[in-house]
Amino acid sequence: MVATTLAQLVENPYAKKKYLLILKPYDLDAAGELTLYFSGEGFVTEPTDTPANTVFEPRLVEPISFSRSMFSSGKIGGLSVPGFGELVLTNADGGLDAWANYGWDGRSVELRVGEAGAGLQYYFTIFQGQSKSIEFDDLFIRVILRDNQNDFTVDYPDTLYAGTGGNEGSSDLANTPKPHCYGEVYNIEPVLVDSTNFVYQVHDGAIQAIDAVYQGGVALTLTTDYTVDLTNGRFTLVAAPTGIITADVKGSKPGGTYLETVADIIQHIVEDHAGFTYPGDFDTASFTALNSANSSTVGVYDRGMTTVANVLDRLINTIGGFYGFDRDGKFQVGQVALATGSADAEFDKTTIIEITRQASAVPNYQVRMDYKKNYRVMSESDFDASITSAQRDYLVREADVAIAEDTAVQTPYPNSTALIVDSLFAGSSAASTEATRLLNIYKTQRDFYRILVKTQPYTLKLNDVVKITFNRYNLSSGKLFRVISIVEDAANNEVELELWG
Repeated sequence: MVATTLAQLVENPYAKKKYLLILKPYDLDAAGELTLYFSGEGFVTEPTDTPANTVFEPRLVEPISFSRSMFSSGKIGGLSVPGFGELVLTNADGGLDAWANYGWDGRSVELRVGEAGAGLQYYFTIFQGQSKSIEFDDLFIRVILRDNQNDFTVDYPDTLYAGTGGNEGSSDLANTPKPHCYGEVYNIEPVLVDSTNFVYQVHDGAIQAIDAVYQGGVALTLTTDYTVDLTNGRFTLVAAPTGIITADVKGSKPGGTYLETVADIIQHIVEDHAGFTYPGDFDTASFTALNSANSSTVGVYDRGMTTVANVLDRLINTIGGFYGFDRDGKFQVGQVALATGSADAEFDKTTIIEITRQASAVPNYQVRMDYKKNYRVMSESDFDASITSAQRDYLVREADVAIAEDTAVQTPYPNSTALIVDSLFAGSSAASTEATRLLNIYKTQRDFYRILVKTQPYTLKLNDVVKITFNRYNLSSGKLFRVISIVEDAANNEVELELWG
């Protein structure tokens, strides 16, 4: 009886795996997308399948080899890293030479695996992503792959002023980005969109509130000095400004729902600015879990051009998290934490081919967590004469700071340094809580291992927990680790893992 789930398939070492490949390049001559079907040994769908009565041409030489990482090699935290890999197809007969005139960048790629003899419904998606390019030689074509994280390199904000006057700004603002504001932000510098009528914009869309407007660091009075338009993210001064105008804002409120947590803001940005569809393109459970792990209020404001990836990195690093795509192309998020509980897989000398202990970072004796970011740092010449000392003290700094420390760490580690986190937390309590959490993780030496194991691919995913038992490196009693990188070699049933714990 054939396997009816992916788990059954990979758990059966005797199951003969077969692969189906679906490519969607762009035909430059015909000016349209193609859908191409391939397999390793030949496959034809049934009349009741979708697609029906379709031949999967037997050209796939090697199943996928693919790498996924939470962060750059040997690191926890920082920029997220797109996955990459390749597929190989035979072209000794020249039957695929027309591919040279196809567009491959950013085109859909799907790879499925099933057991020999199974119908199409029992082939399971193990990669959903994009092609980057192809490489030719006389015998083979290599399709270079990457996951859908490439879609996050798009411009952000992606709505621009027309420069036609009024709320579309003067010609000086033409083709410059409209500001985007999420969550709770402080002392942001809004865009002056209508200098004749003194109209300023803080967000391209509806917002929750404009908590304060300042001139030279001094709070103005609502109605007397300014009016607000929450529907369009704008406010209007009653009289011409005489100093620098800034504001405290509670930002985006799409569909009447105010967004203030990392998970909720990331979900909206990925959906609204990177072209993904909720819930179909999302691992919704991971977003629920991240909100449970940290539901603190954060805030991010952009009025200059950047990328979606840059914004996501700033948000996710605030709560010590990560994001990426699983095998079937679902976007997922999570928070980095030490491995606990039951292991998703266990490896020992019978399955470990190679094991290498990587360099460990020196533990941190202190965590400095910036919060309540000041988006417009000011100097004495910027201030109104009536500014208070407290407001002046805040406005000359980039942020407030929460500190968690354990000076005892400096005894065994005299070169220990502070871990500095440029967070987007709005409040001190949230920043202090996260600083303490990170200190408890990083004040102790954590190990990195790279292991090559003989195991069925497709069984593990990033952030899974594995147990390593080995007769060296103080691993003889077994130790739990988080999986932070996976390289799967389906052709040889080998998996390389980078582990942290």
